[in-house]
Amino acid sequence: MTITRPDGLGAAELALWRSWQAPGSGLDSPFLAPDFALAIDRARKDVRVEIAVFEDGSGLAGFLPYERHGRAVGRAVGMGVSDCQGVVHRPGARTPLPAALAAASLSVWEFDHLLAAQLPRHAPDAARVGSPVMDLSEGYDPYRDARRALTRSAIGGVERKDRKLGREHGELRLEYGCRDPEMLRLMMRWKSAHYRRTGAADRFGWPWVRQLVEESFATATEEYGGLLSTLHAGDTPVAVEFGLRSGTVYERWFGAYDADAFGAYSPGLVMMLRFARAAADHGIRTIDLGKGSEPYKEFFAGSHIPLAEGWISRPSARATLYRARHVPPRIIRDYIKSHPDLRRRARETRDAVNRVRRYGFGAHRS
Repeated sequence: MTITRPDGLGAAELALWRSWQAPGSGLDSPFLAPDFALAIDRARKDVRVEIAVFEDGSGLAGFLPYERHGRAVGRAVGMGVSDCQGVVHRPGARTPLPAALAAASLSVWEFDHLLAAQLPRHAPDAARVGSPVMDLSEGYDPYRDARRALTRSAIGGVERKDRKLGREHGELRLEYGCRDPEMLRLMMRWKSAHYRRTGAADRFGWPWVRQLVEESFATATEEYGGLLSTLHAGDTPVAVEFGLRSGTVYERWFGAYDADAFGAYSPGLVMMLRFARAAADHGIRTIDLGKGSEPYKEFFAGSHIPLAEGWISRPSARATLYRARHVPPRIIRDYIKSHPDLRRRARETRDAVNRVRRYGFGAHRS
């Protein structure tokens, strides 16, 4: 095994990497593409991006991109904005992650969307989770009919709001693959406002994320890149959808809408169903909705991609210290959820912070 920088890979190696991401391989997420690792390397100046190159008796066997944080701690490349992580490998090749840690002199490697099949057998600091996906392999209408049979009220409710929005604000129009950079900027403004309302960290406040999004939009191709779509009522933009595409897979990255003017119509859900129909017509077979427990994901998802979050480590004093200092967020969340009083206080604190962010100090609950 060798360790190199992303720009140290030659054309033949990049072509091999991409060939292992064939549709249906389970490795065809755009977040696993070499293009994503290269883009992270260009955007992030605060970390060092490296590639562990696996080899065996048949030659090159796999590639694992990661970020080096300090001397001995690694993280999945793009962690925080990447919804799929792991080794891209030749079919049937063995690419054990502990071997990559040893070769890279890493004591710890952290991840939050690792393909669960790649998790080592002994991984006490990792938990299995799932990422809900929309299966459009048979087309949109069979998908819609199957989901409606299971969640009739949910799908029907969105379709009724779709019709109502069109009646009251003008005929709805979806532009799939919009190339207008102003619509991209509008998406980021709306999404930043959503982050402020919900108390979440504003990812577009991180310069490297803005660069990553803008670059993926500007350089998009059919094989890889940012895909922007917009929903208009008449001439008025209502919702914007932006994600990464590679071949037949679409990773839903950022969805945003005008909450003040159209929030009552659930425009994000209206957009999601309209986008899914258009995506199926353009060759998309899988829409990954992203890890999370939001109800709409369970309504729309027909299956889940098995993932894992946490970290793996090699026996060392540094790994022991890391374990002591880092409690996985899932443990904190589960503990709060299991204690009603703590859950109530956390919700009240979140709401208070959101009121201050939106209205300033001295704001009171209406």
